[in-house]
Amino acid sequence: MGERTVFSVILGLLAMVLLAGCSSFDGQKVRREHAASYPQALAQTTAEALSAGDPLGLEDCCRIAMENSLQTRSAEIQQRIAGLERKVAFANFLPVVSVGYQHYEFDPSISLPLPDTDPVKIDKVRSIMWEANVSLFNPATWFLYAMHKRGEEIAGLVTDYTRQMTAWQVTALYFQCLSLEEAVGALDSELAAAVQMEKDLHALSEEGLVSEWQAEQAGVLVQARRIGRNQTQRSLAQARANLLAAMGLSPVADLSLKQQLPLEPPGGSVEELILEALLAHPRLGIADRSIEIEKEKVKIALSNFLPQLFGFVYRPDSLEDFVSAPDQWIYGMAGTMTLFTGFANINEYKAARQRRTESFLEREQASLAVMLSVIEAHLALETAKERVALARSALDVKGKELAETEEKWREGLVNSSEMLERTSERDRAQMQAINARFQYQVSTATLLNAMGRTKIDYKEPQNDGQS
Repeated sequence: MGERTVFSVILGLLAMVLLAGCSSFDGQKVRREHAASYPQALAQTTAEALSAGDPLGLEDCCRIAMENSLQTRSAEIQQRIAGLERKVAFANFLPVVSVGYQHYEFDPSISLPLPDTDPVKIDKVRSIMWEANVSLFNPATWFLYAMHKRGEEIAGLVTDYTRQMTAWQVTALYFQCLSLEEAVGALDSELAAAVQMEKDLHALSEEGLVSEWQAEQAGVLVQARRIGRNQTQRSLAQARANLLAAMGLSPVADLSLKQQLPLEPPGGSVEELILEALLAHPRLGIADRSIEIEKEKVKIALSNFLPQLFGFVYRPDSLEDFVSAPDQWIYGMAGTMTLFTGFANINEYKAARQRRTESFLEREQASLAVMLSVIEAHLALETAKERVALARSALDVKGKELAETEEKWREGLVNSSEMLERTSERDRAQMQAINARFQYQVSTATLLNAMGRTKIDYKEPQNDGQS
């Protein structure tokens, strides 16, 4: 009766704890606490990452992203989980040992009658049971371990692939920010020149040398350039926020960038680039190991037809003095074999073979996708290279044309409208040149990424005086 009372009390306390845990959750409170704590934690991480206060280059941005990006951190956690799952699968090779304890209490008035002896009163019976089991022949254990080992390798490749994609994203955003910064600087200069031109035309209009509408046209140009400059400044702010977020930092932080040496495109023919991509791209390494996993699954399905043998050792040990043999050993082997499961084993084996065939096709699809991405990136790089040359030539021509038009305008040979039109054309050519240089760098980074050559190993820069 005493044990039942204690057991009831324990169940009651457990039920109270469970009910209290379910009813104590306050979703609005949790959301408020997270909304208050997350920006602070993110700001602290950002302050630590940008503590040097120096402008960041491309390698600095990528290094910070490798350390703080949420995507890379998540991939690293998945890699550690895969390693733990492999260790769990290895545990199937080891013996399973269990220990049990039994305790019985009897009514003191009950006695145990024994032949030719006086009745023995037994108040309690206690014993400890030791048991160990080990798999002697179970092929599925080996195949399961091999499958998890390949899974751990896939997790490592996925981590590298995630880092490459993060570095590519940071690279694209980095050059976009540099391009927009240069564009803002150019637009500031153009806006100042337009403001000065408006003043000059208004002065000439007051003297009756030019028409009033020509002076007003200059004002429209100033307004258009100011709007264009403000739009570009807002685009720059958004690009900086996107770059900070890709680096795992607060998007509202201040960011200062510096120019670094531009990326160099890989050399060689398209065939050579494709071959290198087929050898080095993480996506194809993942596909190779996925095939091996499906092969192991076929072996596991086949092993279900085989018998399974287990060795066991069992030792009950009594703690009572009245027992003549307090302990004994029981050991042996046991085996099981499935004879009929409604054809489930047969169909599972057939399905495993089909999945293995599908994995081969998926690798072929991945190979074709990699080849196409290399070709597309290479063609885009060639187009970007041509556009850079064209934009430079166009800017040079428009600059010379504008200089000549300004000289004629001062001499009164051309009107103000033509001179403003030449100025707008030069401005558009300058913006196209800036965008072309940015697109060329992004195209280079895209080709390197398509080949699986995006750099992911970034080390902390050494301070002066360090070896």
